[in-house]
Amino acid sequence: MRGARMRRGGMGVDYVTCLRVLLATADAGSLSRAATVLDLNVSSASRAIAELEHDLGAALFNRSTRGLHLTEIGERFLGRARRILADLDDARAEATSLNAAPRGCLRVLASPSVGRAVIAPMLPAFLRAYPDIDVEIRSGPAFGDLSHILIESGADVAVLSGRPPDSGLLFRPVLTGTWWAVAAPDLVAHMGLRDDRDPMGGLSGVACLSRTGTPPAWRCDRAGQAHVLSFPTRVAADSLDMLRTLAGAGAGLALLPDWMFMDRPPAAFGLVRILPGWRVTPDPDESCDLSVLYPRKKVVPPKTRAFVTALGAAGRAFDARTTPTA
Repeated sequence: MRGARMRRGGMGVDYVTCLRVLLATADAGSLSRAATVLDLNVSSASRAIAELEHDLGAALFNRSTRGLHLTEIGERFLGRARRILADLDDARAEATSLNAAPRGCLRVLASPSVGRAVIAPMLPAFLRAYPDIDVEIRSGPAFGDLSHILIESGADVAVLSGRPPDSGLLFRPVLTGTWWAVAAPDLVAHMGLRDDRDPMGGLSGVACLSRTGTPPAWRCDRAGQAHVLSFPTRVAADSLDMLRTLAGAGAGLALLPDWMFMDRPPAAFGLVRILPGWRVTPDPDESCDLSVLYPRKKVVPPKTRAFVTALGAAGRAFDARTTPTA
């Protein structure tokens, strides 16, 4: 890339080229090694340094049989030059990436439940829209130090449920989750629960599946009414998919995020919604919103931007849908 030309004493100086030669020479300690790195001949590299020194009116290197060493002026100028070239490279990368076609392997971290229920249904259309992107989905860990996990795993983006941790990553909400209370039809019939019934009566003493191993509690709100229900539990599992399967088999009530039914309604899993006229949440409250997180970079790769945009569109479409009935 050609830089601006400045003149001193009638000599043309391509500043971008000269600055790159200066950085490479300072890092390598040798003009010949710098020339190799930049794919220049040594005479061209030497001429670039000479022109830069002529333009500045000062020596940038002390030359000896042991190599080249920056002068005080050279050290100060080098620090500014590094920042200038870094900003220039970032600006160029940002501008060119806006028109670049998304391509490459996109590595996504997600829990198995999020991967199956949310990512898998939208992925075929995404792959058709972006034929140059390949996708690799990995099961995400417990999302402790998520920034470290993303770097170590080489992932481009993570999709997770709940409030994003304070990780220093960029995050974007993609779906506003709602909790759905579900149960097997036979269990609902046994309880004699009607949609408009006071939940304190029909649900009293019914076993509920737990995600944490502690007896769960639900808060039910509707039109100024509020109830907190506590349940006994005999089965605990930290997998939402397993809880959905257990609930469909009649093992107990379950409180699941609505996005677990993003591609298929509860009936497809042998479940019906209970208390659909109530806002049911865990007690204490817990978010089931979905967000995407990705490293904080000046230039977000086109493949990452494409995925985040597509996932956000899928989330908005689901949010806008009429709540499906079992």
